[in-house]
Amino acid sequence: MEEIQSQSDNYRSSSSSASSPASRVPSSNFFYLRKPGSHRQPISFEDSPEWDTDIDVRLEEGGDSINVATTPASPSLSKLNSGSLPSPPLPEGAVVARKIAGASVVWKDLTVTIKGKRKYSDKVVKSSSGYALPGTMTVIMGPAKSGKSTLLRAIAGRMHHSARMYGEVFVNGAKSRMCYGSYGFVERETALIGSLTVQEYLYYSALLQLPGFFCQKKSVVEDAIRAMSLSDYANKLIGGHCYFKGLPSGERRRVSIARELVMRPHILFIDEPLYHLDSVSALLMMVTLKKLASMGCTLIFTIYQSSTEVFGLFDRICLLSNGNTLFFGETLSCLQPLLKCWISLPNYAKSF
Repeated sequence: MEEIQSQSDNYRSSSSSASSPASRVPSSNFFYLRKPGSHRQPISFEDSPEWDTDIDVRLEEGGDSINVATTPASPSLSKLNSGSLPSPPLPEGAVVARKIAGASVVWKDLTVTIKGKRKYSDKVVKSSSGYALPGTMTVIMGPAKSGKSTLLRAIAGRMHHSARMYGEVFVNGAKSRMCYGSYGFVERETALIGSLTVQEYLYYSALLQLPGFFCQKKSVVEDAIRAMSLSDYANKLIGGHCYFKGLPSGERRRVSIARELVMRPHILFIDEPLYHLDSVSALLMMVTLKKLASMGCTLIFTIYQSSTEVFGLFDRICLLSNGNTLFFGETLSCLQPLLKCWISLPNYAKSF
């Protein structure tokens, strides 16, 4: 008994010392206490666990639904992409997806009613139809209270509990609700953690949103930073509110979009991407989103008004007025009705 008791005591002492915080070697580049300042040293990803497994996520089209399948793969994606290992054959019916592939979205006769304090419901969106294709930007444009945000939420399936939607939404030809991780939705106003740097904020977002066995979190964050042109602000504090000034409004908006890009969505919904941005920042933002769309992502967003330079970057436009769809089609096709309203357009930029 004495030998068994001594062995158990030794086991407890060894296990407690191994799991104690003092026995761990902390990373010198990872900051847990925040001090005011505009710059911060590069974040270290050594504290996050790295797993031997990897995932190969593909978008599979089923009969009535879209399934995002995760398949374990022993070799890492970096080795496969480098060419050191042969790529495994793709199963039939699978679409190579997830990194830059988008998805086609079609909405048909979409009607949204919201029940207020009155007995009857108000039709906010009335029989709207349209589509969005991969690698393109589709904009929902109209004045205030025209139903832009409501239509965007209806397509994304993020309606308020008091709203009722009638109509059909198809994703890649299948009538189904969008799966978690297959799309991203950026609100008009988003709350950011001002005490973190841009890279830290996006990395924490990746830790919370991505599955634990996904070991490409660092590369995902780096891809999101490059996609939104935030490389110069990666190690700067976000700031705002009770902190110091922090990032400009344009860069803060980019961080909000990059947070959704961490999930590598096929479809990205943005409510007013040019909200509270000046003309120069708005043009730079739209150029960045155009590059993102050229990578294959499907972009659908709302906008209140735009200059002619920004307007020329749109692929398709859906004009709304009091919930009615006045026009849907190619952007160049929309100019002909506008020319009938004005005798001529001036050479300088004019807001529509």
